[in-house]
Amino acid sequence: MKNLEQIRAAAALPAAKDLSRSAVNKLPALIMQSGLLATAAFCAAEGGGENRKDMKKAMNATTAHLAAQGLLSSNVNSVTEMIDDLSKRDSHQLQQATAEALAFIAYLKRFAPKD
Repeated sequence: MKNLEQIRAAAALPAAKDLSRSAVNKLPALIMQSGLLATAAFCAAEGGGENRKDMKKAMNATTAHLAAQGLLSSNVNSVTEMIDDLSKRDSHQLQQATAEALAFIAYLKRFAPKD
């Protein structure tokens, strides 16, 4: 049986290959300051700087991980669907998803190539 650290690392390794480390580095601070839902909405929005595309990719990978861990409905496949799913849940479930997202993004940061 694998532990959560192994599961996170295995999920983050392939997802991080095409990400900008500088983009991923910004996500934890955004989540801590504004919350997971607001950060996801920011990443999903059109426009923005050059990092926005990689931030959205990182958030999509996070969405897939949260769904695989059972923190989202199994049919959730995008950032906007994650926002919709989490906004219908209670605050404790949102807190669990936020904590797991931060732990997963820490692995994305470690594995993303330097810019």
